[in-house]
Amino acid sequence: MSRIGVLHPGSMGISLAASAIATGHEVCWVSAGRSASTRKRAEEHGLTDLGTLAQLCARCEGIISICPPAATEQIAQDVAACGFSGLFLDANAISPQRAVTIAATITTGGGRFVDGGIVGGPAWAQGKTFLHLSGTHAGEAAAWFSDGLLETNVLGAGLTQASALKMCFAAYTKGTTALFYGILATADVLGVREALVQQWSLSAELAGPLAERAGKGAGGVTSRAWRWIDEMQEISRTFEDAGLPGGFHAAAAEIFQRLEALRDEPDPNTDAVVAAMLARGRN
Repeated sequence: MSRIGVLHPGSMGISLAASAIATGHEVCWVSAGRSASTRKRAEEHGLTDLGTLAQLCARCEGIISICPPAATEQIAQDVAACGFSGLFLDANAISPQRAVTIAATITTGGGRFVDGGIVGGPAWAQGKTFLHLSGTHAGEAAAWFSDGLLETNVLGAGLTQASALKMCFAAYTKGTTALFYGILATADVLGVREALVQQWSLSAELAGPLAERAGKGAGGVTSRAWRWIDEMQEISRTFEDAGLPGGFHAAAAEIFQRLEALRDEPDPNTDAVVAAMLARGRN
C-alpha cells in the first residue's frame, strides 16, 4: 500500500481518490484553506487529513495534482519547495508547454513527474472516465488506480503526450459546444434563430441532432463553463505552438466566460443561455 496525496479533492479529484482507495492505497489531503464542501467530500470518502502541504509532501509517496489550469504551476512550485521526492502526477487540462514547465519544477526539486490527461467526467462508472498517462514513470501512476472505476492508458515515455491528447480531444468536444451556442446567439441577433433550428431539423444527415439540442436545457454546460475558460486558453496555446491558429479556442474561452453568469442556475434553457451571451456582448 502506498500513501497518496490529492491536491485537491474536488468533484473530479475525489473520484480519482476513490479509485486509489479501492486499489488499497491510503489517500490523503490538506484541509488548510479548503471549503466546507471540500472537507465534507473528503470525510465522506475516507481521506486522511494531513493538515499542511509540508506534512503531505513528507509523508506521501505520490501526489496527484487536480485543479484549475491557472493554479497548476503554483501548486508544483509549492510541492517542490517542500522537498517532495516522490511521484508527482499532474492530471490537469494543460498545454504540453505548461506540462514541460511543471515537469522541470518537480524534477529540479527532487521529485519524479508523470503527465496525465483525463477524458470524461468524474469516475463513478466503469468505462466512462479515462486517465491517459505518459512519461518514464507512467506505469507506476497507472498502478495507483488498477482496481478502481477509473480507466488508465499509458501512452508512452514521451514527456507530454497525455496533455497533448487531452488538448486535442477537448478542442473538439468543448470547442464545438462553444461554437454551437455562439451560432445560436448570432442567429438570434440576426432574427433567424427559429429558422435555423427548423433547418437543422430538416437536415438529419448533416446536423439534425442540433435541433434537438437547441431545445434542451444547458445546465451540463453552464455549470462547468467557468472551469473550461482556462482550458480553452490552454488549447489555444497548444494550437499556436503547433504552428496552427489558436484564435478559435481563444474565442471559445470568451463564450464560456459569458456563460459563467449562469453557473448556479439548475438547468437554464437556450433562451437564457442566448440572453446571457448577448448581455455580456453589450457591456
